[in-house]
Amino acid sequence: MTRFLIVAGEVSGEIYGARLMREIKAVHPRAKFTGLGGDKMMAEGLDLLYHCRDMAAIGLVDVLSKTRFFLGVIESVREKIRAGEFDAVILIDYPGFNFRMAQTASECGVPVFYYVLPQIWAWRRYRMRAMKKWIDTIIAVFPFEPKFYADYGMTAHFVGHPMVDEISAPPDVAAVRRELLPPGCDTLVGLMPGSRNGEVRDMLEPLVKTADLIRAKMPRVGFVIPAAPHIDTDFIKSVVDGRDYIRTVVDGSHRVIAASDLVIAKSGTTALEAALFGTPAVIVYRASHISYWFARSIVRLKSATLPNIIADKQVVREFYQLDFTPDKVARHSLEMLGNPELMAKAREGMEEVREKLSGKGAAKRAASIIVDRLLRYKPGLAGGPL
Repeated sequence: MTRFLIVAGEVSGEIYGARLMREIKAVHPRAKFTGLGGDKMMAEGLDLLYHCRDMAAIGLVDVLSKTRFFLGVIESVREKIRAGEFDAVILIDYPGFNFRMAQTASECGVPVFYYVLPQIWAWRRYRMRAMKKWIDTIIAVFPFEPKFYADYGMTAHFVGHPMVDEISAPPDVAAVRRELLPPGCDTLVGLMPGSRNGEVRDMLEPLVKTADLIRAKMPRVGFVIPAAPHIDTDFIKSVVDGRDYIRTVVDGSHRVIAASDLVIAKSGTTALEAALFGTPAVIVYRASHISYWFARSIVRLKSATLPNIIADKQVVREFYQLDFTPDKVARHSLEMLGNPELMAKAREGMEEVREKLSGKGAAKRAASIIVDRLLRYKPGLAGGPL
C-alpha cells in the first residue's frame, strides 16, 4: 500500500484532486489517500482530515478570526507527517498552508509533489527558494511554467490544465441560448460579477450600467447574470431593478459562457473558462485604490488575465481600476458585437489558448508522473506489477 497525504484546501483544488486520485488509483490500485479536500475527493476514497469548506477564509477579518483553527490544523497534519503516516505528499495550490506541509515532509524525507502550482510567476517570487528546497517534483498546468522554473534551475513537468477536463459544452447550446435570451433579443451577453457576495456588491452596479449603455445602442442585445447558489439574489434583483432585458439564473455559469456571444466578467477564473468554451470576453476589475496600487507594485506581469498570459499577446481586453467605467467597457463591447471580424478574431485567440493547454488528460498525465517518480524514490512501494 502507498499512503498519500493529499491537500486541496479550496473548492477548485478539490475538483482537481478528485480526478487526480481517480487516475492514480487506475495505475496504482494500492494507493490510499488521507488529507484535506471535499465531497468529490471523499467519493474517490479520501480519508478526510478537514473539509475544504472549513478552510475557506475571505478577507483579513475572517482570516484573523480563524487563526487559532488554522494553526491547529497545520500542526495536527504536520504531526502525522512526522509520525511516518505517509509515503508521499501531493499538494494542490493553497500555498499558505501547503508550503508548511512541504517543509515538514522534506525534513522527514517524504517526497513532495506539487500539482496546480501557486502563481509564483506573478508575485511572491521569494517563495522560489522554498520550492527549490522542499518540492521534489513540480507538475505544471500552464505552458509557460516550465521555462519560468528552468530559469531558476528547476524542472517543471507540463501536463496541461485540469480545467480542460472539467469544461464541457451543453449537448444543445442553441436550446440553452433560446432559454437564456430575454424576450425580443437575438444577441446574448453574459454579465459575470464574481462568485462571492463581496465581489458581486462591488462589481454588479457598473456592469448593469454597462448593459444599459449597450442596450441603448443595440436594442436586441439581452443579458444574463449567473449567480452562484450562495449569492444574495435579492441584492441582484435590487440592482437589476426590473430591467426585462437582464435575466438572472442560479448557478449555471458554464451554460451562460457556452451560450453567450460575449461575456463581460470580473477578472479571475472566468477568463480561462471563456477561453476553453471559445467565447469572446471583456475582463474588468475594480478594488480599493490602496489594494490596487499595492498589487501593481508586486505583480510582475504586463497582463493579469490568464488567456493573455498564456497566448503572450492580447486575446481579451482588460479594463482595470480607473479604466473600468461603464462608458469605456460599453464602447469596446459595442465595437466587438458590431464587427463580425473582431468577434471571429477573438474566438480564434481563445482557441489558440485552448490548444496551448494541451487538451484533456492532465490528471492522467500527472498521475503517471507521480507514480513513476515515487517508485524511483521508493521501489518497495510497488507491491507487484502496476
